[in-house]
Amino acid sequence: MKFIAFENTHIDEAASLLAIRHMYERNSNHPELPSKFEAVEYAKKAIEVLFNDKNNFGIAAMSNSKLIGYMIGSIHTDKNRERHTWIKYAGTAIAKNASVELYRELYAEFAKKMVEHGSFNHYVMVPSGNKFALDAWLHLGFAYEQVHGIRDLSISVDKVNEDVQIRIANKEDDKKIRQLATVIMEHQAKSPVFAPGFIEEREDYQEGYAELIDDETATLWLAIVQDEIVGFQVFDRALTSDENLLTPESCISLVVGATIKTSRGKGVSTALLHHGLKFAKEEGYKFCETDWRITNLESSRFWSKNGFKPIAYRLTRKIDPRILWATGI
Repeated sequence: MKFIAFENTHIDEAASLLAIRHMYERNSNHPELPSKFEAVEYAKKAIEVLFNDKNNFGIAAMSNSKLIGYMIGSIHTDKNRERHTWIKYAGTAIAKNASVELYRELYAEFAKKMVEHGSFNHYVMVPSGNKFALDAWLHLGFAYEQVHGIRDLSISVDKVNEDVQIRIANKEDDKKIRQLATVIMEHQAKSPVFAPGFIEEREDYQEGYAELIDDETATLWLAIVQDEIVGFQVFDRALTSDENLLTPESCISLVVGATIKTSRGKGVSTALLHHGLKFAKEEGYKFCETDWRITNLESSRFWSKNGFKPIAYRLTRKIDPRILWATGI
């Protein structure tokens, strides 16, 4: 076996590997995932999108002139993650008869190039259904960061607190929505999440949430207890695409939700979820997707308790940048 740079000539074989991986996920764990990516031509489109990214880099694992695994990622730089690398959901797959150890071998070659280019924060999207593949990534020093979950709308919601009134936001709610906009940011900056919330971004959050009132596709639901707005959830149509292997047709996205601290544990989020999903079902949706930080204790418990099944995990690894000069020689 040898490792070489991934090229256009590898895309067809890579598409076959990805289609088989997706078929396994659907047949073994998640039949709700879009079936079209079991077809090589659709899997090929997903890989082409990744490979055509101007910042992409890929590794191909070859055995007897045959592709048995690939890994494609791209380097980006921004304020939150600094210089970092993304390996997206379609960004890696191996042959059905290959050991999951091949993921570790591919990453060893891939990471070497990323570090040489100054990328020390690595992120990968991994299917939830293959425990052995997940373990391979965890044994590379990666850790869970984000859970991507999906819910069948035919499943009923827990009993709802009738004291919580739910309605859609309107212009008169602008001021209160701006106040609520930073609840999640502030909550996730605390232990045990420790996700940075930059104070200079508060106004952008507030403006963005206020704009949802007039959004033509999104629905902003408010929870009211004793005439006070105590929580919200935002639902929007989930977009499918030629590169999105996770979102099925007829799926709505629960974009964000939050409850003020003094009202948590009182059924506010459950009431919001019940109304949001009931409305979505009446509109013809069959599934709902959302995602949450695995270190957010409240979110992890709530979404799992209310029928959301993990379909993918975002894993992360931070490499000590001193390795550029502290090489032991």
